[in-house]
Amino acid sequence: MNVVIHKNKFKDRDYFVCLPASYLHGDKRYPVVYAQDGDRLLPVLEDMFDSATGTIAENGREHIIVGVIPRNRLNEYTPWPAPALTDGVPAFGGWGEQYLDFLANDLKPYIDSAYRTLPDPVNTCILGVSLGGLISLYAIYKQVCFGCAVSISGSLWYPSLIDFMQNHAPCSTVSRVLLLSGRLEGACEPPPLRHSIQCVQRARLILEQQFVDRDIPLIWDDGDHMDNLHLRLKKALQWIGEVY
Repeated sequence: MNVVIHKNKFKDRDYFVCLPASYLHGDKRYPVVYAQDGDRLLPVLEDMFDSATGTIAENGREHIIVGVIPRNRLNEYTPWPAPALTDGVPAFGGWGEQYLDFLANDLKPYIDSAYRTLPDPVNTCILGVSLGGLISLYAIYKQVCFGCAVSISGSLWYPSLIDFMQNHAPCSTVSRVLLLSGRLEGACEPPPLRHSIQCVQRARLILEQQFVDRDIPLIWDDGDHMDNLHLRLKKALQWIGEVY
């Protein structure tokens, strides 16, 4: 293993911290990526690191990854309440603002005090997959501390999200955003999931209008919603390492 992984708990919240091997040999400070669904992403990250060359980002600067484990992702990763997609499953609770407040005002200050981080927004990224990608994009409209957001197969079909983006400004006009998605997203699903691709495209257009001096990359592959997660996460980390 070429990285050091710390598993811990903060305010009854489980999380892990991935440190690059170089962290143990010096006093360098590092950018930080806050990753949603830490319990799901950790096995993918561990697999990537086993075959990596000793850095978390294969290109560019190394960084620390904080994997946050959700208590209830249907509630914490959604910006406002919405009905369930199908019978027999819970509705979306819409606790996103409270969750982001915890990340920004509780967990982040703790991580910055416990590890050698670069705490400014330019060096703080938030990343997620599916609903985690939704809340990661929503974060740049609610918390100024996140100067970079990555939405991987983000659930941007979420009711009223596109309208919200159209009618609200991000906290900073110098933030950076990366979108990754599969060309088969939602193809065989009922509405609103069927409109996943169109929503990603509309979100990008809105972001391009809001960040007039920033490129908003949109990386496609030929997969469906949760396909190619290893490759998508690898591309995201490479991009993060390059833009920091």
